[in-house]
Amino acid sequence: MFARWSSNWDCGTPTEWWWCIKDTFTPLIKFSAKQRYRINKGLKNCNVVRLSRDEVANYTKNIYQVAEQAFADYPATYRPVLHLEDYERWLSDIPQKQDIWVCYEKATNQMIGYAVCNMQRNVVNLSQVKVPTRKLSTEANAAIVYRLSEYYLKELHLAYICDGERNVKHQTHYQDYLVRVLNFRYAYCKLNIVYSPKMRFIVNLLYPFTGGVKLLGKINTFFYNVYCVLQMEGIRRSFK
Repeated sequence: MFARWSSNWDCGTPTEWWWCIKDTFTPLIKFSAKQRYRINKGLKNCNVVRLSRDEVANYTKNIYQVAEQAFADYPATYRPVLHLEDYERWLSDIPQKQDIWVCYEKATNQMIGYAVCNMQRNVVNLSQVKVPTRKLSTEANAAIVYRLSEYYLKELHLAYICDGERNVKHQTHYQDYLVRVLNFRYAYCKLNIVYSPKMRFIVNLLYPFTGGVKLLGKINTFFYNVYCVLQMEGIRRSFK
């Protein structure tokens, strides 16, 4: 239906499209007092461990349960349907360049979060970082991402950690959190989209009604997905 890509990477000028990255390890002392408090709280409350390949399969059920709890907090319009069998297949034979991290709450010794990291040359992509809403007060997210930064940027000296492109579908504001609390930054660039002829006709037809489609998207998954495409089209047009 369409092809999408980024260009003019890290142009240095704020635009409507970006990738969220961290390209420098920040020691605790370099964070602001407020940031340091949150990270220290997370490290005090949680143990974050990178699993070996031999260990991963033993954690399948726990990882699935955390995912189930975390995704249950998502709006119904984009909440995925999870199946334990899918997690069993994935974690029984994870790709060679994929790391699984788990986060345990020290007070209860229960798993309350996990992260999936995909290695690509000298970059690591945050595929998933999941912590259920009821456990956010532990600052498990801060503990997980700080440990990832310490390992990939300080120990392995990778170029950067990437949380992906600007997210137009999920309303979690997670990238804002990474920038505000953990010193990630936005690498601004240009969004390019090329549509098939039929798709281009549909997008041009619906674009003037983006506001109405947004309202329908609050109650219907199909219209929510249509709204996300129209939102991207608005971003693409901002570069003209």
